[in-house]
Amino acid sequence: MTKEILTRCGYRCDLCLAYKENIDKEDRRQVLSDGWFRFFGFRIKAENIYCEGCISSDCLTACLIDKGCPVRPCVIEKGYENCSQCDKYICEKFEERAVRLEDIQDKIQEKIKRNDYRDIIKPYENIKRLNELRERQGQFSRMFNENIKPNEESMKKFIEEKNVVELWDKLINFIEHNYKLDKYINYGGKKYGWEIHYKYGKKTIISIHPERRAFTVLFTFGKKELESFNSIKDQVGKATLDLVDGTKHYHDGKWIWLRVTDNEQLNDVLILLKIKKKPNH
Repeated sequence: MTKEILTRCGYRCDLCLAYKENIDKEDRRQVLSDGWFRFFGFRIKAENIYCEGCISSDCLTACLIDKGCPVRPCVIEKGYENCSQCDKYICEKFEERAVRLEDIQDKIQEKIKRNDYRDIIKPYENIKRLNELRERQGQFSRMFNENIKPNEESMKKFIEEKNVVELWDKLINFIEHNYKLDKYINYGGKKYGWEIHYKYGKKTIISIHPERRAFTVLFTFGKKELESFNSIKDQVGKATLDLVDGTKHYHDGKWIWLRVTDNEQLNDVLILLKIKKKPNH
């Protein structure tokens, strides 16, 4: 199965007949050329249709169909993965590349065949796609796009909220000044997204997930850590206490997800971190 490749404006490269890998598999560019003209009103000759995709780090030098896209540079500048994560969604720039099935249906005034929808419209039907994504991810959207690997700076840019970025820096600095851990930037799959992962040998100590205006940490507490937590639980806030007590117990212990937006939550994270592993000094 082909992996989903979601662009910053919500188009799907993996479904697009102009995408280089799809051309290599089966060249159907004439179908696309005719379809673009029929449904969108512009014509590009089949031999001139070729796109390498716009979400890679070298998108400024990649061969692209839409070189004048106003959406891509805007999303990159703001540090988002796609427009659904922006407070101004839907904006004027996005509207220039917005595709709605109902608008096309009104324009052509005839039933759209299933193959035409699949090949010509669905790859670009970004309003529906991003609306669903925005609803599913909610207020604290994460960095879920496997094709856009972040670094620490882009993670902080994604968080955006200044006071939360300061809390992020405090946590990272505390970890790196008090522990000797291996540090990784990992993709945790579609469910969890990109994370900073700290390990001691093979043992995971803490995972940190950047979110819009927040970040969430993950601890796995086994029997030993839970016993230690019970001995100091009067030191954490009620919300954290309720969270730990209410977390389901699996065979490997409890997966404790704690979102951080303020100092009290960060202090609780530091307490849990010290339970997971004592500082070196």
